[in-house]
Amino acid sequence: MLKKRLGVILTMLLVALLLATPTFAKTKITYWHQWTGQWSKVLEDIANLFNESQDEIEVKAVVIPENFRERLMSAAAVGDMPDVVSLTGDGNLYMAERGLFQPIDKLMGENEWKQFQEWALPVVWEVNNWKGHVWALTPYIDCCSLYYNKAHFTEAGLDPEAPPATITELDAFAEKLTRYDARGNIDIIGFYPSWGLDYWGTVFGGEFVDEDGAPTFNKDPRILAALEWITSYSHKYDVNKIVAFESGLSEERAGALDPFISEKKSMEQQGQWVIINLANYAAEDFSYGIAPFTPYPEGGKQGGVLVRSAYGALAIPSGTKNADAALEFIKFWVGYGYPAQRAKIFEWGAWMPLDREQKIWEEATTIQYLNMFPQFEVFRNILTMQNWTVMQTPVDSFLFNRVSAARDYARLLEKSPQEALDEAANEVMKEYNRIRK
Repeated sequence: MLKKRLGVILTMLLVALLLATPTFAKTKITYWHQWTGQWSKVLEDIANLFNESQDEIEVKAVVIPENFRERLMSAAAVGDMPDVVSLTGDGNLYMAERGLFQPIDKLMGENEWKQFQEWALPVVWEVNNWKGHVWALTPYIDCCSLYYNKAHFTEAGLDPEAPPATITELDAFAEKLTRYDARGNIDIIGFYPSWGLDYWGTVFGGEFVDEDGAPTFNKDPRILAALEWITSYSHKYDVNKIVAFESGLSEERAGALDPFISEKKSMEQQGQWVIINLANYAAEDFSYGIAPFTPYPEGGKQGGVLVRSAYGALAIPSGTKNADAALEFIKFWVGYGYPAQRAKIFEWGAWMPLDREQKIWEEATTIQYLNMFPQFEVFRNILTMQNWTVMQTPVDSFLFNRVSAARDYARLLEKSPQEALDEAANEVMKEYNRIRK
C-alpha cells in the first residue's frame, strides 16, 4: 500500500515539475520575396523545411509581387520591416546606399565570416561586396547553355550528337533548321537570340559597369558586337516576320506551351531549371540534347555566366530585431551548415550547389536525383568553370531595364546598335549620379 502511495506521489511531483518547466517560444521572423506563380509554393516549402530543421526559429514566407522596393522603403519609414528579404529585380546595393540593410560580414563576426568564405564559392558574396562590406548573399547561380531538338537536327541533316560550339556554327545551324509555311511566314525557327543583351553581352566577353558601378556598356566593343549580332537576325529573317512569329508564342514558363517544348524553336538558350520543365511537360517521345556550353565567339567566354548584385540577393533589413535568426535562415538557404536541406532545395528549384567543394552532389538524395536527370551534369560542369562576370552597381535594376530597351530598339531596327547603347548609357548615368548624391 505504501509503495502504491509513493508511486502516486512521485507521478504527481513529476507532472508538477513538467508543468513548472518554462516553455521557450520560437523566434518568429518574416521573409519577403518576389517569386510568384508556381514558385511561391517552392519558397513556402523552403521556409517550412527550415522550420522543421530546428526548434528555435519559425519563418513565414510572404510574397510581395509588385512595387517591392517601394513597399520595403515604406515599411522602413513606419518601423515595420520584415526580417529577411529576397531581392529579384530590385537592387540590394541601392538599398545599402540608403542604410536599409545590415552587413552580413559584421553580423557573422570575424571567425565565422572567415569560415563561411572558405566554404562558399566566392561569387556568393563578391557580387554583394560594396563599400567594404557584404550586404547580402546570393542563394543561387543560374548556369545556361543551348538546348536543341534532336529530331529537328536529324530532319535537317545535322548530327544530333554534335551541337554548335561557336556563334558562326550557331548561325549556320539556325538557317538550316528554320522552316516556313506556304505563305513564306516562319513556322519553326531554328534559333534566334531571344534572351537579353545582359546574357549575350556576357557570352561575348563584355562588361557592363566599371569597378565603381558606373555604366560603361556603350563603350565596350564586345557589348556592341553582341548587339550587332542580335540585330543581324532581324535583317536575315525579316524583323516583321520575327515579330509576327513571336506574337504567337508563349513564354518559357508556360508549361507545354513553352516554344521549345511545343517545338516552335529548334534551339534555345536556357538554364538548368528547364530540365524539370521538360520532364513535366514535354511529350514522351520528345528528344533533346544540351550543348556543353553556350556557343560563343572568338574572344568570348566559354561557359560565361552573369551574376548580378540585384538578382536573388538575401539581405537583412536594418529595422529587424531578429537579425541573428534572420542570418540563420540565410545560411540555411545557401546551404551553409545544412547540406541535406540544400540538396532538397536543389531538387525543388534546380538551384546549383554553392559550396566550394561541391559536396552536395555527394548527398544520397542528390545522387538519386542525378540518376533521374543526368542532364544536370552539363550545368555542373559549367558551374565548375567559375567563368562568371560579376556585375555590382546600385542602379542594377534601372540598368537592366535600359539595356533591355536598347536591345529592343536595335533588334526592331528602330535605332542603330551604337545609338541605342549610347542613349541607354546616358539615362543610366543620370540615375547613377542621382543615387550617388
